Amino acid sequence: MTDMTFIVVPCDQGGSPTQAIPEMPTALAENCLATADLYRRVGFSPPWIGYVTTVDGRGVGGGAFVGPPKDGFVEIAYFTLEHEQGKGFASRTAAALVHIAKTADPRIGLKAFTLREENPSTRILMKLGFTMVGTAKDEDAGEVWEWQLSGS
Repeated sequence: MTDMTFIVVPCDQGGSPTQAIPEMPTALAENCLATADLYRRVGFSPPWIGYVTTVDGRGVGGGAFVGPPKDGFVEIAYFTLEHEQGKGFASRTAAALVHIAKTADPRIGLKAFTLREENPSTRILMKLGFTMVGTAKDEDAGEVWEWQLSGS
């Protein structure tokens, strides 16, 4: 097995990756545009921004902070393109977001939301030390599980 170069590339205020990504699937380019829309709603406040994840120069997924911290917590979201799933990229993306947040402010808590069923995302969050703390309402998914990782 060869070593892969996994990089988390920030998206600028316009939603474009800050470095060239040789293989940028259309789904990721569209996600970058959605990131720019998010910035217009919640503000552009690095490091609380969106990121594209790459492996050996090809885009495989992404992650974001859903706005700047509020009440001591910052929300994370992450995904892997369907044809790249099952390779550990979502785990690495979520871990990178936790690292970015804790580097910016070790006291910050993190939260995430998942569907109300055990799935790869719930396993990722548990592996990273998140605890399911209850349910919440999501305008798209309905009732979801809320997960938190406390600050130090």
